[in-house]
Amino acid sequence: MSKAKKVAVILVTIFIALLIIAFAASSVFNMIFPPSEASYGDEVVVDIGGDGVLIATLDDCLKVSEENIPDGTFKTALGTNLIWKDAKNITYVDTYGERGNMIVWKTSTDGYGIFDVGKISFVSDYLDSSDKVCFLVNFPEKNAVYGIIIGNDNISYTESQLLYDILGLNRTEYSLTYDVSSYSSSSSYSGGSSHYHTVVPDRYTLSRTDPGAYYDHYEYGDNYDIDDYLESEGYD
Repeated sequence: MSKAKKVAVILVTIFIALLIIAFAASSVFNMIFPPSEASYGDEVVVDIGGDGVLIATLDDCLKVSEENIPDGTFKTALGTNLIWKDAKNITYVDTYGERGNMIVWKTSTDGYGIFDVGKISFVSDYLDSSDKVCFLVNFPEKNAVYGIIIGNDNISYTESQLLYDILGLNRTEYSLTYDVSSYSSSSSYSGGSSHYHTVVPDRYTLSRTDPGAYYDHYEYGDNYDIDDYLESEGYD
């Protein structure tokens, strides 16, 4: 190896080492002196399950800390007792220096009897006697429940902000519990609990996967292809 190449390798090695040292020093500094406030343009992005299925994004916020927490229980405003498992508590600050926190988790469906097997279903509600709001969703293809609880006395969010701004969910597929005008034929209430929802697919898919639900959600006689299929299956 020529002398010039040796010098180049040494310089690159020193540069990489300095980057590693700077990163480590920055991490230690943030642990000892956590940020007091966020700047506009900062964001906290949390991949709740680590698989890109459900992602929470807080604009103009900066993460302060993240820690694993023990399994726990909570009660919704409508009286449903629910659990979190394998959860993390994430603390953050906004541009005013106010601290907020959110609990996020992905776990198996064990202990979540409220959800229908084989159907995408979710719970959206505020917590009992608090400023927090929660969202839990069951994805059968993942055999998992994803959950988030967010808000406190310092920073609070509405149900709409959580579902549509923070989680970026589709308004036509995920309706609000506390906004009657948001209710549409694309979502349904089930089990006698007004904060429990199942996501209903398009008419063609629904007619083949759940004909009974098709009749509950759509008028009979307005799609001849589907009607002919259902009649051939004994539905009239």
